[in-house]
Amino acid sequence: VSLRPALAGCYRRGGGRPRPGRPNCSAGGCWPEAMSAKRLRAAGGETKAGDAGAGGLYDFLPPPDPTKDEAAKKAAEKHHLARPKLPPENKARVIFLDVDGVLLASGAIETVVIDGVTLPVHSTVRESDFAVSALGNLRSIVQQTGATIVLSSEWRRTDSLRSSIGAVLRSHDIPVFRDTTPIFQAKMELAKSYGGVLAWCERRAREIGQWLKDHPEVTSWVALDDLDFAMADAVRAAGTPWMKHRSVHTDDKVCLTDEGAVEAVRILLDPPPEPRITRKRSSSAVESSNAASPLCITEDSPDRIRLG
Repeated sequence: VSLRPALAGCYRRGGGRPRPGRPNCSAGGCWPEAMSAKRLRAAGGETKAGDAGAGGLYDFLPPPDPTKDEAAKKAAEKHHLARPKLPPENKARVIFLDVDGVLLASGAIETVVIDGVTLPVHSTVRESDFAVSALGNLRSIVQQTGATIVLSSEWRRTDSLRSSIGAVLRSHDIPVFRDTTPIFQAKMELAKSYGGVLAWCERRAREIGQWLKDHPEVTSWVALDDLDFAMADAVRAAGTPWMKHRSVHTDDKVCLTDEGAVEAVRILLDPPPEPRITRKRSSSAVESSNAASPLCITEDSPDRIRLG
């Protein structure tokens, strides 16, 4: 029996309600369209050759194949097991982790600036927002070093953002961060003289420095960030660590690359020495150096800064 006459008579043009009095119609709709020609054949019924187009919505899909389904399941499990096992945590090693520009490309999600801080418009982030390769590279660093993760990103400021970032890390078998850095205020004199980016960078260096002071057990660390910490070093104040030589500067559109991961592992396993401070030179040499750069460290003290 063909389904076409029943289907044609059941619905008005542009509407979906059944017409009373029509055969096989009820208040809940017409049952014939719910049964495809394929299902009718499976039930032992017959259809005419011209009724092939009256099938169900998913008739174009192949029938379930238990063998293939089981093979796909085993392949997924094998891929998960193929990841090298993570070592025990080594709390003497720390990764200071930025998120935007490191794990997801800048501009991948909509952001808004609040009090000079760039934050996502939405209160959470999704796994699909992140760069899979960057997450894999972060896991590789942890796998090779046992380092713990401290969130230094501006996105540490709200519980919902921290929670959603942590969920993404867990979904990629990356340990959730052990802590977050403190939140300081930017120095207004730096922002006025040299712009918000430099002041922002210098503030982050101070935040990392304070966290390190509070955790003397840490002997090796690296900062993964799309900020260039050379700016922070140029205006470094007393008590703030030198940052550039212990950081991996990422391209905010590319995120953490294989090469960046290799560099981070090198820094963690073989911490570089602190930068050497050039000794005092003649006043003429200092003046010549100052003329070449608006930001320079005076030679009489590594912690005194001459701006301009």
